[in-house]
Amino acid sequence: MHEFLEGLLHIRDVDQVWILLGLIGVDVGLTWVLRKKYYEAADSACSVAMGLAYAATIAISAGTVLAALYWLRQYAFFDIDWADSALLILAAFVIIDFLFYWYHRAIHEIRFGWAAHVNHHSSQYFNVGTALRSSFVEAWLEPLLFIPVILIGIDPVMAIALLSINHLYQYWLHTRHIGKLGPVEWIMNTPSHHRVHHGSNLQYCDKNYAGTFIVWDRLFGTFEEEQEEPVYGIRYQLETRNPVKATFHEWAGIAKDLKKARSLREAMGYLFAAPGWAPDGKGETTRALQAEMKRERMAAKVAS
Repeated sequence: MHEFLEGLLHIRDVDQVWILLGLIGVDVGLTWVLRKKYYEAADSACSVAMGLAYAATIAISAGTVLAALYWLRQYAFFDIDWADSALLILAAFVIIDFLFYWYHRAIHEIRFGWAAHVNHHSSQYFNVGTALRSSFVEAWLEPLLFIPVILIGIDPVMAIALLSINHLYQYWLHTRHIGKLGPVEWIMNTPSHHRVHHGSNLQYCDKNYAGTFIVWDRLFGTFEEEQEEPVYGIRYQLETRNPVKATFHEWAGIAKDLKKARSLREAMGYLFAAPGWAPDGKGETTRALQAEMKRERMAAKVAS
């Protein structure tokens, strides 16, 4: 068990390319055999373009990120060899997954983060190819979740490897070919849970942030079960296959809002409040819209 887990620590994002390509091949093959319309050539080309941009940024940023993490390591509170036993490796992975949940939640619920992440949700198709849609900005943002990890003594290379495994687990979640998985659904993130996460249906927005373990969503009130068919994409669909527009449209929206900000408070709100925030309190944030939807449903029940 320990040797197996140590072997997994040598997996890197570059190594995962072949695994991802294999998963895409299987997903495309099933889609073709079952005669489903889960892929579109132009949409997939857009995903590939964004995936290549992300990979290039990872390659450029890797040295800087690693150097910064090793500099931070001198301030670690504990001197523990987290690779010393299978139990410690598993514990470190759970910690990484827990922090990924909060990172993922933050980049959905803070507009600056959403601007970096929205391209991952911009496709109106849901397939393994969608997993390629990662923002080059996230290559610089995501390492922030390593800060507490390094401070508890986890080696930077080990931390990066564990996050890579977390990413690897999430690739297979991007499929419509696998239904619900019974009791597994209570603990693990599954394709069903992740379909909800990619749904633009109001009740599905900002739900199921988990990387590997769905228990975080259940514990912190962000879990939603798949019931009705998800409508994939974002609330206001882009209707574009242009990777540049898909990547930068929310940044352009932020710039537009900042120009009309009348104070520092408003500027900070446009940057760091929830997407949809407005200074007059009448913005269309996900939480406000979901609360309104609940009130309408309650009123309908009372009326009936």
